Amino acid sequence: MPIVTPRQAGIYVRRSRESQGLTRARLAAAAGVSERLLASLELGDATGIRLDKLLAVFGALGIGLAAQGDDIGRNVIATGEKQNHAINPSTSSSPIIQARNRTRAAQRRPRTDTSKSPADYDSVFDDFLKHQGIDDVATSFVARR
Repeated sequence: MPIVTPRQAGIYVRRSRESQGLTRARLAAAAGVSERLLASLELGDATGIRLDKLLAVFGALGIGLAAQGDDIGRNVIATGEKQNHAINPSTSSSPIIQARNRTRAAQRRPRTDTSKSPADYDSVFDDFLKHQGIDDVATSFVARR
């Protein structure tokens, strides 16, 4: 989504914050900005917001900020080098983003089969009965029931 007005930036920030279930207070703390500044940004009233503050809010939300323009494209073509002008949210130092990345990584891990056979339960049950001081005769009786 191209952002060309402060109001558009604010709408984008608010929608991103709400979709992640964050309160203004939590996002403000994570970004290191005041709640008042964040509220002004979301309402489109923060026309004089400093770039470092905006980048901090974007970073805390995991939003990438990219530069766009004809000169950037020409420079890449002329030099033949790959240039990435976007901020990568996967390397963010924000605690919120780091926690979200850990959660997503855990969700992607394959789950191992943890099913047990009846024999596994029998040995655990036998160990339990022995620990309780129940002899083998009682164990045989209990196992038959």
